[in-house]
Amino acid sequence: MLKSYFAIFIYALVIIGMGYFLPRSAFVPQLALFIAGFLSYLILVYQVKKLNYSFIWIGALALGLRLLLLGAEPVLSDDFYRYFFDGHLVGKGINPYAALPEDWFKSGVLVSNGYWQLLLDKMNSPQYFSVYPPLHQLFFWMATWVGEDIFLNIISLRSIVLLFEMVNLWLIKEILSRLQIPAYKLAWYAFNPLVIIELTGNLHFEGMVLTGLLMALYFYGSKDEKKTALGWSMAVGIKLSPLLTAPIWANAWKKKNFIKFSLMTVILLLLFFAPLLASGQLMNFYASFRLYQSSFEFNASFYYLLRWFSGFFIDYNPIGTLGPSLNILAAISLLIIGFTNKEINTGGLARNIVWMYLVFLLLQTTVHPWYLIPALGVSLFTSNYIFVGWSGLVFLSYHAYADASYKENYLIVALEYLLLLAFFLYQIKSLRKKKIPLLNRFE
Repeated sequence: MLKSYFAIFIYALVIIGMGYFLPRSAFVPQLALFIAGFLSYLILVYQVKKLNYSFIWIGALALGLRLLLLGAEPVLSDDFYRYFFDGHLVGKGINPYAALPEDWFKSGVLVSNGYWQLLLDKMNSPQYFSVYPPLHQLFFWMATWVGEDIFLNIISLRSIVLLFEMVNLWLIKEILSRLQIPAYKLAWYAFNPLVIIELTGNLHFEGMVLTGLLMALYFYGSKDEKKTALGWSMAVGIKLSPLLTAPIWANAWKKKNFIKFSLMTVILLLLFFAPLLASGQLMNFYASFRLYQSSFEFNASFYYLLRWFSGFFIDYNPIGTLGPSLNILAAISLLIIGFTNKEINTGGLARNIVWMYLVFLLLQTTVHPWYLIPALGVSLFTSNYIFVGWSGLVFLSYHAYADASYKENYLIVALEYLLLLAFFLYQIKSLRKKKIPLLNRFE
């Protein structure tokens, strides 16, 4: 018990230090605190397993750790400025996909003041149309109900994020119970520092994506096609990335059930994307999405290797060719995973989702730390710890923010992925010793 209290105390200091006192340019101090937080996390998981803490204890502590960040301004990401900008546009009945942010002021639709100018100056995407789907925009709008006040907007959005986090904890607990997996596995998500920092701290929506995926797995266990479709469609409606898991549903149902699931999915996706489709601004949305896919590079693995290798033959950045090529390779790989594994149960679906996310992320040109979180949450229902390990290594990618140029050190990126590879190989060796196939669930 004393170890638990000590770990909690250190962890609380880490969260407060990272959330309130260090800018993202202070990479070395931030990294040192993150390492301390990750070690505290490992101790807490071990203590939960050893002492068999209840769900109430885990949930209360998980909420308490997150509430430490309630009044903090996001440190490691500035995406929230665009969130609030788009949210206010929606509140004023303005289509956020129809024009670039500064064009609203040039046209006289918006009148600039200190608040609006701050959003415009601080956002990292003023030259792009909004790339956030309509369901995403709904939560932006809700966060701006309190008016033109950055602090209150942050509190509002953070409250929404926290609500979804509590739903995630409950869904994980229920699915673990159904699969007869030890309940302490919940702690791997509840106390994970990357999850706390990126969701509650930096206000990213991958936790809501996870909610949708967990709903899909939960209701699939009850063979409820409509509610399963609701969960998966919600995940896609918030962020497009869960589309990568689409192939798994082809083998998940019998023909009659699959037709019901597919029809409900189509109806829900049309509903969720109706504001974008009906507005006639789909091409603006797609243009910014494609520009992001073909222009941005961050914390990539195979893409950086191929780009380096291509440098011996060409003298320009091949992202315009390599990016789409890797996406095609990823699509083929995802189809193979989805259509070849015919194990029709919740555990089988979870395993496929984890492998799909792993393949997809390894073949992307941009891998931000928070992209790992949906797969991390789903991986609790498998024997695959790869995303737990990666969640402790991916913070190395923040070294790029140590100076204003945001230049990556490829040696640090290589270190991250070499350590990830070493962890993966160790995991395989460990499971072989225990005679547990890597694709199996926890025993």
